[in-house]
Amino acid sequence: MVCGLVALASACADPPIDLRVEPPEHAYAESLIVSLDDVRHIANFEGLQPYSYADRHHPVPGNLNAPGPCRAVGSSDLTFTAGWKEFRAVAYSGTTDDLRPGGIAPINEVTHAVALYRDADAARDALTQLQSTLGQCASLHDKAYEFTLSKPDPSTLQLSSEGWSHMYRAKNTVLASVGVLGIEPTDQIAHRVLQTITERVK
Repeated sequence: MVCGLVALASACADPPIDLRVEPPEHAYAESLIVSLDDVRHIANFEGLQPYSYADRHHPVPGNLNAPGPCRAVGSSDLTFTAGWKEFRAVAYSGTTDDLRPGGIAPINEVTHAVALYRDADAARDALTQLQSTLGQCASLHDKAYEFTLSKPDPSTLQLSSEGWSHMYRAKNTVLASVGVLGIEPTDQIAHRVLQTITERVK
């Protein structure tokens, strides 16, 4: 279950180190990333810190132990499909003093990623393909990937479940992804971070 939740932002094994190298041509994608201070303000959670594992310039493989279509949940190579020109992903995470049974600190995380495609049609096609893949995942009713899939508007997808939310939006040539885990209200926080990103899209 934990691996399924963490898959909202990342895979369950470290990526090769070269995935974290910043290519200079990814400057536009970089400009869409929301700063740590801004996300702390949106989430009303000062305990967030940069999570270096998820700081990357290529999407990594999703949870390889997940059912095939469920690898698209979060931000993975299956989420964004092939053909993107720029990519950037970051995560901010933190813990609270509210321990779970067994003394385990809950995971609190806000992640976001952006992929830039050759044109607006390619970005919309990526969102359409993602909707189909996520629908296939939802139909499996896998206990590690229980969520409600909705489409608040023609350019936005939303996954909602207890304790986490993930949203995707295509705008112009960009497909953006935002995930919130453990920080309430997850849906509202995800929406505000996503809105901040897409307002920057040219």
